[in-house]
Parts: sequence; C-alpha cells; structure tokens
Amino acid sequence: MRALDLKLFRDLWRMRGQVVAIALVLSAATATYVLSVGVHQSLVATRDAYYARNHFADVFAGMTRAPRSIVARVAEVPGVRRAQGGIVQYARLELPLRTEPIRALVSSVDEMGRDHLNALTLSEGRLPRPDHPEDVVVDEAFAKANALHPGDTIAAQIYGRQQILRIVGTGLAPNYIYALPPGDIIPDERRFGILWMGRKGLEAATDRREAINTLSLTLEHGASEAEVIRKVDTILEPYGGTGAYGRKDHLSHAFLDSELQQLSAMTRVIPPIFLLVATFLVYIVLGRMIRTERGQIGLIKAFGYSNRDIGWHYLKFALAIAVLAIAIGSVAGIWMGRSMTALYAEYYHFPFLDYRLSPGVFVGASLLSVGAAALGAIGGARSAGRLSPAVAMLPPPPPIYRAGAVERLGRWAGLTTIGEMIVRHVARWPLRSAITVIGVSLSMGLLFATVQFIDSSHAMLDQFFGRAQRQSFTVTFTEAQNEDVIHALGQIPGVMRVEATRTIPVKLRFGNRSERTAIESVEPDAILSARIDMDGQQVEMPPAGLMLSRQLAKELGVQAGDRIEVEQLGGRRTRTVQPVARIVNEIVGARAYAENSTLRRITRDAAPIGAALLKTDPAARDDILARLRDMPVVLGVTERDAAFTRFSQMIEQNILTMIGFYVAFASAIAVGVVYNSARILFSERAHELATLRVLGYQSGEVGIILLGEIALLVVLALPPGCLLGYGMAKLMLAMFSSDLFRLPFAASRASYGLAAIVVLIAGIATALVVARRVMRLDMVRVLKARD
Repeated sequence: MRALDLKLFRDLWRMRGQVVAIALVLSAATATYVLSVGVHQSLVATRDAYYARNHFADVFAGMTRAPRSIVARVAEVPGVRRAQGGIVQYARLELPLRTEPIRALVSSVDEMGRDHLNALTLSEGRLPRPDHPEDVVVDEAFAKANALHPGDTIAAQIYGRQQILRIVGTGLAPNYIYALPPGDIIPDERRFGILWMGRKGLEAATDRREAINTLSLTLEHGASEAEVIRKVDTILEPYGGTGAYGRKDHLSHAFLDSELQQLSAMTRVIPPIFLLVATFLVYIVLGRMIRTERGQIGLIKAFGYSNRDIGWHYLKFALAIAVLAIAIGSVAGIWMGRSMTALYAEYYHFPFLDYRLSPGVFVGASLLSVGAAALGAIGGARSAGRLSPAVAMLPPPPPIYRAGAVERLGRWAGLTTIGEMIVRHVARWPLRSAITVIGVSLSMGLLFATVQFIDSSHAMLDQFFGRAQRQSFTVTFTEAQNEDVIHALGQIPGVMRVEATRTIPVKLRFGNRSERTAIESVEPDAILSARIDMDGQQVEMPPAGLMLSRQLAKELGVQAGDRIEVEQLGGRRTRTVQPVARIVNEIVGARAYAENSTLRRITRDAAPIGAALLKTDPAARDDILARLRDMPVVLGVTERDAAFTRFSQMIEQNILTMIGFYVAFASAIAVGVVYNSARILFSERAHELATLRVLGYQSGEVGIILLGEIALLVVLALPPGCLLGYGMAKLMLAMFSSDLFRLPFAASRASYGLAAIVVLIAGIATALVVARRVMRLDMVRVLKARD
C-alpha cells in the first residue's frame, strides 16, 4: 500500500465522525433518488408490461346503442390497427348483511377468451361459460373487500331486471387499474366493483342482442390520434355517440399518470437540496483538514510527491465519503422503495407489482453523490497542490483581531466576555458560519415543506367534504328521473332536505384547443353543495354562462368574458356557445358549472334529474339506507362520512409514510451540518479552550463557548429556514398538483414549530456529543501541540 493511501485510511478513521455525518447527508440524496426513480421505474415498467400484455386500448368511445357490425366500419378507419366492441352496464348488487346499495359496472367478455383488447387476467377460477348467463368474474379488490369467492352467488339488478349471478372467478383488467364509482373521487372496494359477464348473457340482460355501447381501439404506429377520434365520432354520431377519447382522458390511466408525475417531481426537488449541503460540508471539512496538515503536505512534497499526487489524495478522501454514502443510501432507498411500492399496490390493481431497480438507477445515484463530493473537494485539492514545501512547513499566519463593529455591538448589548468570544468567532469566519446557517435552514425548510402536507391535506378534506359537500348521502339513479323522485325521497322518514343535481358530459372548444369534461348544475337555492376556492372562500354561481375551474380554464387558454363552444356528448349532441362568466380556483378536478337554466339551454330537454343530495337525521341512517336499497330506481348511494374516512385514510397513510422518510432526511442534514461545524470549532479552538481552563475557567464555562456558538448559528438559521420552507412548500405543492387534485397551502404555526423543534433537538443532541470532548480536554497535550 502506498504511503498516501495508508494516510488516507488513517485520516478516514481519525475523522470518522465527520465522515459519517457527511455520508449521511449524501446518503439521503442517494436514498431519495433510488426511492423515487426506482418506484417510478417500477410503476412505469409494470404499467407498460401490463398494458402491452393485455392490449390496453389507445382510444375509447361510448354510445347509446349501435349494431355490432359498426366495429368492422371503425376498424377500416385509416390508422386503426384493431377495434373491439362490447357492452358496459351499471348494476346494483345486494349482499348479505349489507343495508346500503352496492354498485357494480358489468362489462362483457368473450366466453371463449377471444377478447383482444383490455384483456381480462384471471387471478382465480375461470371465464364465464357459453350458455350460462349467470356466470360472472369479479374484480379481485371487490372480492377481497367483501369476502367473495368462486362458487358464491350474488343478487343483481341489471337494466331493471333482478337476477342471481354466480361467481366463477376473480380477475383484473388494464382499464380498471384504478376503479372509481360514479361521482366519487376515490375507490370504494366495499361498495363498488367490476363484474365481467359473458357477452351473450349481458346482451340478453340489457336487451342488446348483437349490439354494443362501448368501443375500444388500438392505433397503428405514427397514426394521428386526433384524426382517428374525429372520424370515429362521425361514424358513431347517429348511434348516440358520447365522443371518443384517448388514454390521457381515460380515468384509470389519468390517476396512475398523475401519480407518476408526482414521483418525477419528487426526484427533481429533493435530491438537489442534499447534494448542495453535502458539497459545502466536504468543502469546509477538507479546507480545515488541509490547513491543519500544512506541515505534512510540505514534508510529503519534500520527499518527491507531485502536486497531482497531493490533489488526488485529498480528492480520494471525498470520494471515499461518497462511496460510503452510496452504500448506505442504496440500502435505505431500496427498503423505502419497497415500502412505497406496497402502498401503491393497495390502490392500483395490477396482477403483479414488483419493486425492480435497473443498474441505471444506481449509476445515476452514484454519479450524483460522487459529483457532489468531488465538487466540494476540488477547491481544497487544488489549494493543497499549489502549496510549496517551504511555505507549507511553516505554521499558518495567526488571525488578526481588531476591534470592529461586532465588538462594539457586543459591548453595547451588554454581552459577557464569553458572549463576546462567541460573537467574535462567528464574525471571524463569515463564509463558514453562513454555510452552517444555510445548511440548518435547508434542513428546517425541507422538514417544514413536508410536514405542511398534513395541514394542506386536512384543509383540502375540510373544504371538500366539510364545506363544499354538506349532504349526508348522494343518491345516483339507474337512469335520468323526473321530479317525482325528489318528492319520493323527501317522504322517507329521517330525510330533512333533498336537492336535485345533474351532470352532463361535454366537450369544450376554444380556438384550436378542446377538453372533455362535465358540466355540473344545482338548484338556484341549493344549500347542500357549494363551490369553495383554494383560499377557502365560497364562490357563488353566476346567473348565466359557465363557471370554469382554473385548471380547466388554463387547459383551454380562456379567461372570464371569453365565449366557448359547448358540445354535449350524448343525448341530442347539441352545440351551443356560452360565455365564461367566472373562473374558480378549486381543489378537486377540472370541471365546469352552470345554473339549471343555463344547462337546460345546452341540453334542450326537460332537465331530468341525474342525482339527488340528501340531508338526513344520523339516527335514521340504517333505515334510510334500507329504504333506498328497496327503491328500484336507485343505483347506488355515496355516504359523505364514509368517503371522508376513506379519503383521509388514503392521504394520511401515503403522506405520513413519506413524511417519516423526510423527517429522517432533514434530521440527517441537521446532524451532518451541526456535527461538522462543532467538530471544526473544537479542533480550531482546542488550544484556546485549554488556555481558558488554565486561566481558571470551569469546564462548563468553556463548554458554553463551543455550544453557544453552535446554538447561535442554529437560532440564526430558524428565520431563513421558515422563509425557505415557505418557498419550498409552495414549489412542492405546485409540482405535486395535477388535473385531479390540488393541495392548498394552509400551513399552521404548529408545522413551523414542529420543524424548528426537530432541528433544535438534532442540533442540541449533536452538539452535546462534541461537548463531551470539551469536558475531557487534555490541556497538557493540546497546549504542547502546534496548530
């Protein structure tokens, strides 16, 4: 082993505390990168493999009723590779010991397994048999949530007809990875499921012999999706076509794609913070190390080692730290990635979802860590290489102290002698003190930016479920109803108020932009629903025109006062031009709103009722659900409190898991910064502290000099930490927002306090470790040593 390599190992062991502290910061960056990129790659690889294996369609279309022969016409459209028609129909299920109505979406499947698109993957059992219309396959999540197994029977009302279905298997399909019940924003496996019934059986159950109401297409490579959609819409328009759309508008795919975008955003935001701090730490530690080893550097050069050898030696010191960080961070990232993948498996239904890491993930993480360490070491390595032997073997010139503004300010503030020592030393090294303050500030900022997600989530839950939705139940119907159903619902004992609502699918156009969405209307005197903006303010419905969510307005590029074309999808397929009366910056979705009178002008019909909002007596809950279950026109019931519980559980489980990770990461920054600062302070001031002990100062007083400086720097870091946290929180909320959800910034004082407390605890605990060295200071050895 070369002499310099032996010295390197000895230096690493001698400075093991500082080495580990820096490695922890770098390992946090590595772990975050491995976590986010690994989970992202795993989800993308699983999704793409699942889509390819089960032939997930590129374009989807719905219609009222069309002959099956229409599939061949659509298949002849230029750019279409394959077309497949089918039937989907909502149904109501009845399960033993369940009072509430349970909804299901029944989809046709070829009994002989000849489906080519959106193919069903069986987890257990078999496909429905020909000439057995009662056979169904149940989606795996619904079966598990309701303890259903092959061989069980369930009662179902399909298209107004009651029949008994026999479960013959459980399975999954790529178009229902994230299955949502109508009108809900989160899955409810206990109250909504997907069923697959044989094609002949579903045709008979819905009176659609040799007819279809849904179509799926795959496209040729390079085909224009927009042109194919235009031609398909033209073909399907006579059959009540509701408009074709691509994958980006498919609900299941859109939710999964939104999650992938958030993972990608996390990769761009978090690791750079750790890399920046680690770079500064390496720069400070190596700079101090080179100053204390000036004599050794001069002696080594005198023995013939070149400037390149010296520079490479100190660079290897930083690279050794990076290697340690890569090892720690990779193991931590793999463990956290597996935990996150298990969470995603609970909400996104894949037949397989393994956390798999490609070599490129580790290569990327390694390059980032090595690059940050090398960047911090370059300055020190160059300065060591430029030292001439004669100059290096001389002790460094002593610092020059003179009375300045800091001393005058200290005397004016009435500082003690120890206080003046602390303030003077901070002022003597402004760059290093600033780096310590910045590092601790980044730690607090990152911690606050992640902790405030809890506040934002609670604010979103309060606004959406507490203030925007004031009903107890949302009742959906098997088909549009007239006003008689409102009267019937109002007669149920325990129902205190009933309000009608309606939602119609539309395509909005402005210039060359278009978006598929829905227009939702409520009664003019409605009190059970409200529109709440991101600031928590209630926004009134305009008397005429449309009110668009800010996200939808941004996608269309419109402002209040613009006029947009509204095409109704389904029904009469009307086209009207409506003014944009108002824009609301709301939390969930990208929707449009209108008063009933405006909606009637768009639909040009008798304004049938699509759903009903019920305010009920909590004591009558079970009786009301039983009465609703017995009403043939009721398809399903969404209970606001149950939806609130599911949503809060989903958010808190995901966010608390991530916050646990980031609390550890932020603490790693604080520990790394404070420990290295304290160790450098101790090594620089050991001679001074020993002198003070000889002059009669107690060990506690001497310890205060060291701890006081650390405490001062940490306290100085709190205000900028709050400002950094505010900016980082705003940035992260913006990057994590999607078309589906937008979290409001609603940080509480408790979040600022918690971030400050965690940073202070990490700083105090770390400083106390170094303070132990002060208590056991060997005065004789220190005073005899030359700095």
